Amino acid sequence: MELQQKIDLIKNNETVAMLAPTFAIDFKYPNIIGMLRRLGFKEVTELTFGARMVNWAYANYIKDHPEQELFIASPCPVVVALVKTQYPDLKKYLMPVVSPMAAMAKVHKKFNPNCKVIFISPCWAKEIIEAPKYKEIDAVITLKDLKQIFEKEKIKEEDFTENYYFDSFIREYTKIYPVSGGLASTSHIQKLFKEGEIFITDGVENIKKVFEEFKAKTKPYKFLDLLNCPGGCIGGPAINRQDLSIDQRKEIIFAYTHRSSEATMGEHEGKVKDAKDIDLSTNF
Repeated sequence: MELQQKIDLIKNNETVAMLAPTFAIDFKYPNIIGMLRRLGFKEVTELTFGARMVNWAYANYIKDHPEQELFIASPCPVVVALVKTQYPDLKKYLMPVVSPMAAMAKVHKKFNPNCKVIFISPCWAKEIIEAPKYKEIDAVITLKDLKQIFEKEKIKEEDFTENYYFDSFIREYTKIYPVSGGLASTSHIQKLFKEGEIFITDGVENIKKVFEEFKAKTKPYKFLDLLNCPGGCIGGPAINRQDLSIDQRKEIIFAYTHRSSEATMGEHEGKVKDAKDIDLSTNF
């Protein structure tokens, strides 16, 4: 979909913007909420509740499959593609649970079937590989796309100084999801494994190494929390601020998490019951 088609989709429909928390690397909070509303979005929210529901589904799946020798986290489409193409014998270990993007889109469609859901992403793979798999996702706009769109529409950050709030279901602690290890640290799965059985890494070469170690039975891995980009999604190629180091990006995400948690979630706090009857399963 071309850039102008994405702009037209936003302006001509009842659209919902789903922000990956990585947005904070490129855009100020809460200014970004006002900017997106000016662009034409009817609702602006994060993926945080979707991530919360993915965590819930992971814990339940692991409890229900105590005999399984390995679980591989599956929110990263590049990791999934790597397993399917280069390590097909490990495909059976991929967690059959949708990503936070797909989970949050399903939540939005449950409450408003006629809305158009657009994910704002630090990653091209979400648009190219994953989004086409789910009818609930109408489009993906990368952070680089969004910068161009704001420039084209003459929407400037400094013009939005109010204390804007997200419109719908959010969770606070899952804002760190895009940082490598964010899934494992927020999903409470530590209680389900012994020390040393959970392993976190990022980057293709590191991921290949851990797969080989598992196959050789040289490490006691039971759960692999893997993300393709350096540092996790905060190293995504569609982030504008490529001049920032991974440590600088982490600091921004942690500062955003703290700042945005200062105000109570109130009516916007997502609960498990809000996703009742939503199918969070997938297959590879």
